[in-house]
Amino acid sequence: MSEEGVLSAAESLRRTGLQKRGYVYVNLDDCWQDPLGRDATGRLQADPQRFPSGMHGLSKTLHERGFKFGVYTDRGRRTCAGREGSQGFETLDAQTFAEWGVDFVKEDNCRSLSGPNNKSELFAQFALFRDALNKTGTPIFFSVCGGGDQLPFSNLTYYASDERGGKKLANSWRITSDVTGSWTLRFAYKVDASLREYAGPGGFNDPDMLLGSSPGAARRLGPHQSRTQFSLWAILMAPMLLGADVRQLTPFDLETYSNEEVLKVSQDSFAQQGSLLTVKGSTSLWGRPLVDGAWAVLFLNEGWFWKRKVTCSKRCWSKMSFKRNSTVHLQDLWSQWLPHSDIGVGQASRAAQASGAGLVGQVAQTLQGADGVGRTWSLRWKLAGAAC
Repeated sequence: MSEEGVLSAAESLRRTGLQKRGYVYVNLDDCWQDPLGRDATGRLQADPQRFPSGMHGLSKTLHERGFKFGVYTDRGRRTCAGREGSQGFETLDAQTFAEWGVDFVKEDNCRSLSGPNNKSELFAQFALFRDALNKTGTPIFFSVCGGGDQLPFSNLTYYASDERGGKKLANSWRITSDVTGSWTLRFAYKVDASLREYAGPGGFNDPDMLLGSSPGAARRLGPHQSRTQFSLWAILMAPMLLGADVRQLTPFDLETYSNEEVLKVSQDSFAQQGSLLTVKGSTSLWGRPLVDGAWAVLFLNEGWFWKRKVTCSKRCWSKMSFKRNSTVHLQDLWSQWLPHSDIGVGQASRAAQASGAGLVGQVAQTLQGADGVGRTWSLRWKLAGAAC
């Protein structure tokens, strides 16, 4: 990671049109800090070899180009990669970030003396940084990551459910360990579905970043799996953090992340997280209510090798807020298998074929009342991360 690489990633967001679609946060992860430590006044400083303009200079450049700027720190004395953490320096680091013009701060969970799951300590330390950020008077999105120093499939649900967590603690909070492949992806979205009640305007469950399918990435999914993840994250109102190198996106991934209709679902201003509607074997349906009374529905096939019919039956319809015997308009947001059509609520099932290749969902439909009222939406937290 370097200044040159970050600016190159930002240029890729601009050139590909992703910036116009709302991907405006450019966030640094670990390793931006000077390996020699803090300066003589105790302030964090950037690695001078990698970031010759410093963090303030980089922030200014990104703002001039229409982006927002995010940085990484850790609640311990050291970060996951061994750079300077913020323990004991919360007030000074928050002031420094505000002076640099930082818009987003991710605080990780590594190198704690009492371990990663000492709830009394971790909530107190994260709260120190939350309060320090608030005292700066600068609006900064605060993202808590409890995934540091955790094993795969660790239980982090308490970041949402504990009375000290959720929206009291941060703007987003990790609820699973890192998504590294298809199995951890399944774990992440199923955990997120169980925490729907804790998300809402200004506070979001975070099931980790979007991996993408671009070859050469250290962590990647298959193409259909990556599109399924993107669509599920829209249903679950999860932060849209691009974990792939945006400079090397395949045409397929670019098409996925550019889908304006799915992004409208993600950013819907009703700000209510979706949920699991029905399950049958390896198939399931997921739904999210939208601002105008519409619903977004995901047909998901978790089978590995075969196409399966995924059906929204009467039970599925009953989970949505449409009046029985009314008429709804259906639209396929990926334009692959379902033409626009009108059907009666509760009068018929709606089925779709979903291919089997791991996690494959032939993704979302929107359903809205026959009066045709258009959905409204806003761009909030579509984020792009620069890899460390």
